[in-house]
Amino acid sequence: MDIRNRNWRKTLKLAGVAAALCGSAHAFAGEPVSRTLCIYDPIGANGFIYQSFQDYITQALNWGVRFDPKPYTDEDVAVSDFKSGKCDAVEITGVHNIQFVKFAGSLDMVGGLQTYPEEHSAIMAISGPKAAKYMTAGDFEVAGVAPGGKVFLFARHKDNLSSMQKAAGKKVAVLSFDKQATTFANVAGAAPVPATIASFGPMFNNGSVEYAYAPSFAYKALELYKGLGTDGGVADYVLGMLSLQVDVHKSKFPADFGQTSRTWVAGNMWDTAIGRIQKTDSEVPDKFWAHVDAERTKSYAELLVKVRQGLWDEKWYDHDMQHMLKKIRCKSNPSEAECSQPSEGGPT
Repeated sequence: MDIRNRNWRKTLKLAGVAAALCGSAHAFAGEPVSRTLCIYDPIGANGFIYQSFQDYITQALNWGVRFDPKPYTDEDVAVSDFKSGKCDAVEITGVHNIQFVKFAGSLDMVGGLQTYPEEHSAIMAISGPKAAKYMTAGDFEVAGVAPGGKVFLFARHKDNLSSMQKAAGKKVAVLSFDKQATTFANVAGAAPVPATIASFGPMFNNGSVEYAYAPSFAYKALELYKGLGTDGGVADYVLGMLSLQVDVHKSKFPADFGQTSRTWVAGNMWDTAIGRIQKTDSEVPDKFWAHVDAERTKSYAELLVKVRQGLWDEKWYDHDMQHMLKKIRCKSNPSEAECSQPSEGGPT
């Protein structure tokens, strides 16, 4: 399958039919195998991410798996335990998953998607049976993708969001494994400062850095409101979309588990997850939002094209995913300059 030349409308219809047919089908006859599911949620067992997966855990019994869920507040530890085999399955962000399954992890590329409907289109497409071969890499298989929220730029001083020039030389916390964030910071003229999941919030809150990028749930979950204080701000331009991805060690699960799981997640977890995400978007007080006007939006979009093309050249992202997301963006906004440009695999 050449994912670049797919008929997306047909694919989405097929994915929707598959999701409807799957539901809690594929009932498993026999005793389910017990497997550990490690779930990253910065809040822990009381967080909306962990809670979002409770129905999934129940459904997995129908597919021959009894999950023992374990909450993790540090994503790096969850990743490490999955690598070592302590976790048979793990829920992590797409940004982290690029090391396991490059195609799926590339979904979270910087500026790849701008709206929730765009993200929904992408998730439905990659969760269908026709995309199955792209969702595995060795013994790793992506067993589901759910939305994680829009990523915004937080600043300790709202005025530093008034123009791109304001970022020159100022420090921004970037996760040490996230090459795209470091590249973006360098292109924008900011000074990237490596951080871990554990140090990311504190660095922003104690003033070690001026900027941090995160989804809205970080306002409370990572206590970024402390760093915003009374003078801070959050730019309303979407830097990208975060996704929540379930990986499994394929050899430890029933043969059809991965596809059955992907189809169910795509068809059943979106509405609940997106409702909770939009609630966290609304929990950031209005006084902090800094509007990015049309002229600056155009400038930011051009900058992100430059960043993504550089990462295309370095083969950091999966090229099939990168061109697919360009097609989805251009379907939403066909008048965008990038749509007729040779960037990221060619015009759409």
